[in-house]
Amino acid sequence: MLRLRPAFEGCDVTFCTTNGDYESDVEGIRFRKIIDANRTQKLKAILSLVSVAWVVLTEGPDIILSTGAAPGFFAIRLGRLLGKKTIWIDSIANAEELSLSGQKVGKFASLWLTQWEHLAKPEGPHYYGNVLGDAASEEAIANPKSLIADQESSPTQILSNSNDQRSVISDQRSNSSDQRSEISDPVTKIFVTVGSDVPFDRMVIALDQWAANHPECSIFAQVGNSTINPEHIESVPFLTPTEFAERIQQSDLVVGHAGMGTILSALKHGKPVLVMPRFGYLGETRNEHQVATVEHLTPLEIIQVAKNEHTLVDCLATLDALTTTRHIAAWASRGLIETLHRFIHEDERALINRLGTKEQTSPPNIKI
Repeated sequence: MLRLRPAFEGCDVTFCTTNGDYESDVEGIRFRKIIDANRTQKLKAILSLVSVAWVVLTEGPDIILSTGAAPGFFAIRLGRLLGKKTIWIDSIANAEELSLSGQKVGKFASLWLTQWEHLAKPEGPHYYGNVLGDAASEEAIANPKSLIADQESSPTQILSNSNDQRSVISDQRSNSSDQRSEISDPVTKIFVTVGSDVPFDRMVIALDQWAANHPECSIFAQVGNSTINPEHIESVPFLTPTEFAERIQQSDLVVGHAGMGTILSALKHGKPVLVMPRFGYLGETRNEHQVATVEHLTPLEIIQVAKNEHTLVDCLATLDALTTTRHIAAWASRGLIETLHRFIHEDERALINRLGTKEQTSPPNIKI
């Protein structure tokens, strides 16, 4: 969501999430915590609905935007009942098919979007880009307003700015010699993360065994609710968002499950990232969406992939090959940001045009 921030230029924004630790990421902006739940947790789902309703009623938003999952669906559904403009952007982690909430939310969302072009349909969801970004997004570093298209631009013109996903990547090969010198230091720092869902012991065990024979590498792992007590690597169950970012910044290599949060965080800091997807059939996640994620990201050449614990060890045996890093742009795709910004402001601009005046109306109150 933070990679979409240029789209919210001129808005009064409140961020809502199920993890209160993320408040530090939006310092100075209103922040509300809501209760998480999924379709198998009936009581928690009711509590989640109540917490979402409380935020919607007390904040009084003009626009509600969500990337999922169940709490986001509740917010969009309530927004429609209250006559609010609603935007659903299905998570980029859903590369093979829309999330269950994303499939059901279409008739309730004023704007229904997917982040994968092959999932778009004429009746929706629609595709205008994704959070990986493109070369045009670099303009936002100096001037977020430069991303806002001329008001006469057509939807076709917007789409043309985001068709080629390969333009997402800014090749950093020129820096690889410096990175290689860092990774050949006596101690190579590897940060391992399994995310905050169920344990990923298959990866943790493989890395712990590999570390026993590689004292030249310093490995720190965030292992979640694991039952494994690693003997050869330092580990903690969880990290705060600030601690997580610091570990990535200090690392020479990031190794993790194929979660988009891990991937985006590593690429944001220009770190080489090696991912190993969880398998749904082993009970490591709810389905095979991580397998789909790596299949669709591999052609972009922004990640290294180990398909299982055996190829993970093979990849670690050639650390030098993992030091060529590609860097994603600063913000989401220009087409996506332009589309969101236009949709958020279209009523205000239509009013100004009708009145024939430059008089400013109150900024939209957008809840995210």
